[in-house]
Amino acid sequence: MTATETSASSVWLRHFTDTEYDMLLELAPIGGQSKTDKRRGRRDFLKRWPDLAAWCEAPLVERLIHPPAGPSAYAESLLAGQRFYLCALAMTGRLPVDYPWLLVHPISNLVHTSGLALGLGPHWLDVPLQEAQRIGYDMATARRSLRHACVRVALAKGDARWEAITAADLRRQRDEIIAISRRTDVAALRPEFTAGTDVAVWYRSMRTNPHVAHVVLHSLGVIPEPARIISLSTQRHALPAASTQMEQTITRYIERVSPNRTRHRNNLRGRLRTLTTWLADRHPEVTSFAQLTRDQVEEFITWVNTEYRHYRTGAPVSVETRRQTISVLNVFLRQNLAWGWDNVPDRPLLSHLDLPRSIERVPRYLPAGQLAAVEDAIRALPDPYQRAANLIARWVGPRRSEIRRLELDCLDTYPDGHPRLRIPAGKTYAERSVPLHPEAADALHECVEATHHRQQRHLVDEVTGKPTRYVFQIRGRLMSEYRLFDTALQAACEHAGLVDETGAKLVTSHRFRHTVGTQLAEEGARLQTIMSVLGHRSSTMSLVYARITDTTVLQDYKNALQPGARIAGRAAQALLNNELPQQSLDWLASNYYKTALELGHCLRLPEEGPCECDLFLTCSKFLTTVEYTPRLKERLRLERTLGEDALRRGWPREAERHGIVARRLCELLDELDQEADV
Repeated sequence: MTATETSASSVWLRHFTDTEYDMLLELAPIGGQSKTDKRRGRRDFLKRWPDLAAWCEAPLVERLIHPPAGPSAYAESLLAGQRFYLCALAMTGRLPVDYPWLLVHPISNLVHTSGLALGLGPHWLDVPLQEAQRIGYDMATARRSLRHACVRVALAKGDARWEAITAADLRRQRDEIIAISRRTDVAALRPEFTAGTDVAVWYRSMRTNPHVAHVVLHSLGVIPEPARIISLSTQRHALPAASTQMEQTITRYIERVSPNRTRHRNNLRGRLRTLTTWLADRHPEVTSFAQLTRDQVEEFITWVNTEYRHYRTGAPVSVETRRQTISVLNVFLRQNLAWGWDNVPDRPLLSHLDLPRSIERVPRYLPAGQLAAVEDAIRALPDPYQRAANLIARWVGPRRSEIRRLELDCLDTYPDGHPRLRIPAGKTYAERSVPLHPEAADALHECVEATHHRQQRHLVDEVTGKPTRYVFQIRGRLMSEYRLFDTALQAACEHAGLVDETGAKLVTSHRFRHTVGTQLAEEGARLQTIMSVLGHRSSTMSLVYARITDTTVLQDYKNALQPGARIAGRAAQALLNNELPQQSLDWLASNYYKTALELGHCLRLPEEGPCECDLFLTCSKFLTTVEYTPRLKERLRLERTLGEDALRRGWPREAERHGIVARRLCELLDELDQEADV
């Protein structure tokens, strides 16, 4: 008589008779807990709970089967016998066992010899364990998680088949783990809690079990839907939900503009809830976006620009955060209005003019010394996936999310054999193929082979929505950007000595992107090439790199400011005699190319205001260099021609003015040691 047959012939909420229980125990071979202890455990349980209905209705604390402090081995064996008897009742359909009871009792012994009587046993999870190891799990971790999750599902369902476990079963177990961790009497439920073990430690350990089981069973094809990583803890900084009407409008909008990208959805919801939270505090009478007024929006913009603080540090948020918050609201209101949706204002309340001005920053490329040091540290990383991801970032400069989502067939070659990398559609929703350095290609090829060997199931891509196999995929999910880049670069920077006074890394993956763009521009790459490699949608984004590497500006700067430079003009003497203050020199060093005039440069500083001199050749802030010699000579020819023409027309004063300019030009050419005869 098997456990399944017993279940089919049993009566609900009915104890085993002595004969029935002896027949059940005969299904297990000798080994593990003795059958005598199991029989004694049954008798003890019958004495305390002769009516199973009473057991079901009793509080959880009264149904605990834990040994008292300092128990004897004999007492523990009797309690283990009681737990086994309860599990036997559950597996044969005689007693529904609730999850709180299952979660606070040790039941992993059922996957040993004792569990054979219940259809479990030591080899019950061999197939899932082999699959877990194949897709990248550590065997000890997989064994622990699968035992805890699958045995409890089997007992809760009264079904010993792990093939019958569903996603709903594992979701229920996850919810029960959350619920029991929040109970007020949780400290009295397990002996470990009474002894001082932190409930949060137990909770963090238990909550991973259903996720691991879901990943493995999905890989086996038992559960069709893939596992999703869901945070089981509440985020203290999460903004509260808006009013029902506002929350429905926000959800409707997010489903329309970002149906698949989780990170983008969360960002939109957070920005819009910044407004709704502010409204709940300042204008609680506003319960619909349709009630918004321009005055309230202006008040909100003022608050964002002056009082908006970071939730964790309390510091004012950055200009970019302020711009994004106002921009998201602007686009949200305009698109809802354009689509004709209700519960929004019937006219635009914002425009791009309401956005705060942002600073146009120069890309932070890595200096050659730091770049070489961090390259060597990356090559020394022991994890091949971290090494490949960061080498790709160094040599090609994709975004972190693009590297993380590289597909298994992303590596190819050009006709001449040079490696080629296909970067997936990401921020710009466009794929692109770029050349890849052989060093990065070799590291990536190693990862491709390792992932291909595991033969993992496809995952649904968050951008395209198509089933995809990724390079950086392990244990049924994508590796996190934190693992691939943050922890790896922290270790690399510590190895290279590139950390600040707090020990934080000085190099980020995005600085590799800036470095690649800068190096391409310095080597004379075409603008279209920079756009293609970095995946820019507009030339304006790539022009930043061309601007900071302008060789003409560099040469002009050297001609004017380096020691021994040949310069002329009223400002030349101040520069040569080192009469300018350091603050002025610092400004000139970063803004020299902005001071260019037709025939030279005006070194008037911003705090001096606009130049009031009509003839910049006589201005005390004017300076010119040898590079302007052709222009000076061309202007000299023009002034002489205009002077001669004025004399022919009988305009002596006009001819005199052109003559003064011509003489000044000759003086400048003479100071530059250039021939003035033209």
